[in-house]
Parts: sequence; structure tokens; C-alpha cells
Amino acid sequence: MNYETLTSKINDNIAYITLNRPECLNSFDLKLGEELYQELRDISEKKEIRAIIIKGSGKGFCGGGDVKEMHSAKNKSQFLRDLTRAIHKCVIEIRTMEKPVIAAINGAAFGAGLSLAIACDIIIAVKNVKMGTAFIGIGLAPGCGTQFFTSIVGYQKACEYILTSKIFTVEEAEKLGIVNIIVEKDELDSTVEKFASKFRKLPPIAIGKAKMLINQSLKNDMITHLELESITAAYSAGTDDFKEGVTAFIEKRKPQFKGK
Repeated sequence: MNYETLTSKINDNIAYITLNRPECLNSFDLKLGEELYQELRDISEKKEIRAIIIKGSGKGFCGGGDVKEMHSAKNKSQFLRDLTRAIHKCVIEIRTMEKPVIAAINGAAFGAGLSLAIACDIIIAVKNVKMGTAFIGIGLAPGCGTQFFTSIVGYQKACEYILTSKIFTVEEAEKLGIVNIIVEKDELDSTVEKFASKFRKLPPIAIGKAKMLINQSLKNDMITHLELESITAAYSAGTDDFKEGVTAFIEKRKPQFKGK
């Protein structure tokens, strides 16, 4: 499908989505929100796709919501309601799809752009890139990301960074537990590909269920979650991938998982 605000391709079972509004740091307008959600939905339904990589074109990953559109909107409250809902649909799709999603942070990630990044499962970022929640700096209550941010960094740190609209580097983000890996600019693609190659070989059903369990663990009580783990393990034990995995273990060879 052809899009106005992003490009997408599939290579060897990995989907690559690039936000493509470089003239405004790939900031979210309604069109980008709608198109990104549609592409994520389409990809989530393709069993052959093992993982998704999201990055930005040009100098930034995503600068947040399009402030120029906010300024020109006649009904600003309704515009922000519509825009945040569009972004939320993308975030929900990323978190609920049973496929790993990697954010490749090539440049600035602010506001909803940071929210999009921390909704992803793994974040790989270029050195010295700047990040920030940004909303407060333009007089706007956060429209996305406060729950994820707080769950990662803790209450006091969340207040420090969100309430003061503090800008920080990826080096600081790594210490806070937000970023997984920091790389040189020319190493971003190759490092992302190393992760992609892992997901091409690992069992996709088991990975999808593991991601689900990680997300459910954030809200379940211990007894409920232990039962869910038992049910999920039993489900995965009925797959061909599990049969292949244990057979390969016994035969002392590398397994060939097929996602069945």
C-alpha cells in the first residue's frame, strides 16, 4: 500500500516502517496517525512477519505532535482529542500485537514521538540524541506516554522529567532504563539487523506469547499471572515449534522454527 506519511517494506520476514515527514521531524498529524495504525494492523495479521522495526527519515525519529497543525486548528480541544486518539491506536497496536517491535532512534524523540518509542519492546538509539516528554513546554497536558514512562523510571523521576518538560540524552535514558542499546550513527542499521536476525531464527509463537505475558505482568496479581503462565506454556507446548525445539535439544542440533 502507498502512504503519504510513511514508507514500509518487508525483507526476509521483517517489516521496516519509516516515518516520512522529515520536513517536520516526522511529527504526528492525523494522517500519520491513521496511516501508521493501518500499517501496524496489516502487519500484525501477517503470520510470516517475525518482527517490526520503526525509524524516522531525515534528522529525527519523531518530534511529537505537529505543533503547526495544533496552532492552526480552529477547535484546538477537538483536534487534540482526535490526534491523541489516533496516536493511542498506534501505541495499543504495538503493545498488543504478539510480535516484537524495535524502535531505531536515529534522531530527536519528543512528546508523542518519545511515547511511540517507549511503547516499542526494544529501543536502539544513536549517541547524543535528545529526548523529552515536551508536552508541558507548550502548555499541554501529556496526551500519551505517562503510564509507560512512570512504569519504567518510577514516580519521582517521572515527575521530574514530565512536570518540568526536561530534555535528556539517550545516555541518560539508558541509565533510566528507557533505552536498551546506544550506538554510533553509522552502526544503527547494522545493530538493528542483529536483532532482526535473532527474531528470524527464534520461535515466533513463543516470542509473541512471552511479550503478552510481560505486558500482562504489569497489571496482574501474582496468582492470576502464574496461572496465565501455566496456560500459555501449555498452549505453546502444542505447537510444532515446541516439538522441533525439544527434538533439536535432544539431538544436539540447532532448531529450525517455522512459526507453526
